[in-house]
Amino acid sequence: MSHDQDQERPRATPRGRRPGLGNVVVLAASALALFVVGSIWLALFPPVIADLGGAPDLDAVATRVRIPIGDDALSGWLVPGSRPALVIVFHGYARDHRRAWRYASFLHRAGYSVLAVDFRSSRERGRKPTTLGVYEMQDATATLAWARRNPRTRDDTLGLLGESLGASVALVLAARHPEVAAVVADCPFASGEWAMEDGAMIKLHLPKWPTAVLGRGLGRLLTGADPWGLDVAAAADSLQDRPVFLIHAQGDDRFSTEQTEAIWRAAGSHGELWLAGGDHNQAWQRHRTEYERRVLAFFARSLNGSPHHPVGESVAGAARDGTKPAGSRRGAAGAGTVTQGHAGGAAMGKVRGQ
Repeated sequence: MSHDQDQERPRATPRGRRPGLGNVVVLAASALALFVVGSIWLALFPPVIADLGGAPDLDAVATRVRIPIGDDALSGWLVPGSRPALVIVFHGYARDHRRAWRYASFLHRAGYSVLAVDFRSSRERGRKPTTLGVYEMQDATATLAWARRNPRTRDDTLGLLGESLGASVALVLAARHPEVAAVVADCPFASGEWAMEDGAMIKLHLPKWPTAVLGRGLGRLLTGADPWGLDVAAAADSLQDRPVFLIHAQGDDRFSTEQTEAIWRAAGSHGELWLAGGDHNQAWQRHRTEYERRVLAFFARSLNGSPHHPVGESVAGAARDGTKPAGSRRGAAGAGTVTQGHAGGAAMGKVRGQ
């Protein structure tokens, strides 16, 4: 018996360890699955930040409006102005209408009416998932339709301003609706595919393949919407006859400057492209005076002809707030102005900051 027991002991030890190793593998796989699912859920339903960035909160002075969209409705905030011109402002990812107040504050001072909305992906109740443009385009289209019907705004000249996701939405909305006279787009992405690829590489430090492909598949599975469905650069081809002002951060940690440059070229290289110092959507905070001067000058020329208020020199002239003219490039639709900031400044005439 003693000899038999000695022979069995080596077998008993590995048998006893296998369940423990299996448990570790199962736990590790479960933890990874939970992490992936949790990350995707947070990407689709991110916490919404009330980001005023030092701007006044205009909720108290704005008129709350209801914007129908199918059987649902969006919440909007209208700040009436003295000019016969309306600027609709679209917020970006994980933000809400309060992000628009930094732009509304100086636009309203210059006499423009401003309309800000909450995308359904940013509201508190009955939230929709963020879809990189599918639901957001529906919301933007409904907002434009409301502005064209409403007695207070239907006769106004119409401009759009958007940042990040809202910038891409604004560009596509303008391309689809010729009644939009002009658009300002701050840090847009050129396509949903490119946005997810840059997000994987720049933000997550992961390879764009297969990360972006897997993200697309999971996004379609969970929302029924294709996160690669919005092709902003392709739509921009329809904007060659309208004023476009593109802004992008040279240090953008979400979307590369090449994305905005691609949009600029698709729009005929005739608009204005400002490569400002700073990170994603920080141009207003980093270069506030220059930002406001440039946007007001652009809208004064595009929406009103001549401004009712002085807004400073032409954007092609000498700049302030740490930026400098960087020459110009000419495209098929005429001359376009490209300027870039000192941060990482490149040689005169280059479009992309190094």
